[in-house]
Amino acid sequence: MTIAIRTATIADLDALAALNRAAYPDLVQDGVVFGVDHLRAHQQRFPRGQLVAERDGRLVGALATFILPRAIDGLAPHTWMGVTDAGSFERHDPVGDTLYLADIYVDKAAWGAGVGRALYAALFELCRELGLQNVIGGGRLYDFVDAPATLTPRDYVASVLRGERRDRVLISQLRAGFEVHGLLPGYLHDWRSRHCATLIVWWNPERVRPVVTRAQPWVGSHLGH
Repeated sequence: MTIAIRTATIADLDALAALNRAAYPDLVQDGVVFGVDHLRAHQQRFPRGQLVAERDGRLVGALATFILPRAIDGLAPHTWMGVTDAGSFERHDPVGDTLYLADIYVDKAAWGAGVGRALYAALFELCRELGLQNVIGGGRLYDFVDAPATLTPRDYVASVLRGERRDRVLISQLRAGFEVHGLLPGYLHDWRSRHCATLIVWWNPERVRPVVTRAQPWVGSHLGH
């Protein structure tokens, strides 16, 4: 079955809101799940950065992005609520140089069907088309909740990178091409991730990669390292 990626439209708003709510039922009460008003604002501010995935004509996934202002360092510590302006993308800046991945979500019935992979590929292609330096996001540690309580977030991520543990979200991001550049404590009020996220980055190979002295990449930022 073919997965088609396209730009979201106003006609998708209700379906996208329902899909986002279904993807994060445990986060609805914390105000980090997109409603119709959020999604409409995203399309008004940056329509090209809102992508959906369809399989056999049915919406099965989506992602939401905006461009960070140059004054905001995406590699510095931040929270989801702060950087996205509570999910509004109010500070989207067309002349910025970093594409920020605010959310990616897939219908649970379509997990394992390549929907996330197709969305990530489209995300990176968008970054290349816009000529931006990189894609940055905060990655949910989906399976951290099942790890021993004594395991630190850093040790948990390191064990996933070494192939000793499995985290369905982090592994999908690494396979897509993201690198782990560090951790974002308190990124999101998310019990599954113990309120911590990975700082993930994809560098546009068509741009000269800068020398980052303030936040060096994680030691072993790819699977198997």
